[in-house]
Amino acid sequence: MYIKKLTKSGQISLPAELYKQAGFKDGEYVTIYKEANQLVISSHHTDDYLNKCIFRNGRLSIPMELRKMLNINATTFLMIQSAKENKSLIIKIVVQQENHLLQQNSY
Repeated sequence: MYIKKLTKSGQISLPAELYKQAGFKDGEYVTIYKEANQLVISSHHTDDYLNKCIFRNGRLSIPMELRKMLNINATTFLMIQSAKENKSLIIKIVVQQENHLLQQNSY
């Protein structure tokens, strides 16, 4: 489990350990979609109607429509974890109370 924030342009850096577990390769398209109030990122999804973005240099951009749906911005703490059973990554929003504790412990 890793805690990250988005850049102002909506990009997120993924830890190498996690994107290697998920099988993401530099320059490939990955599918990103909302499922149960979290984001799922997969390179093996077959639905062409879902958002796709390019995974490059360990980073990807979260589409604006998904950021708006989940109310994610550059100050939101995000928890990234691997879903090994389906070779994907899960991004969850850290709830406000946990968010406050993270900020206190980061000083």
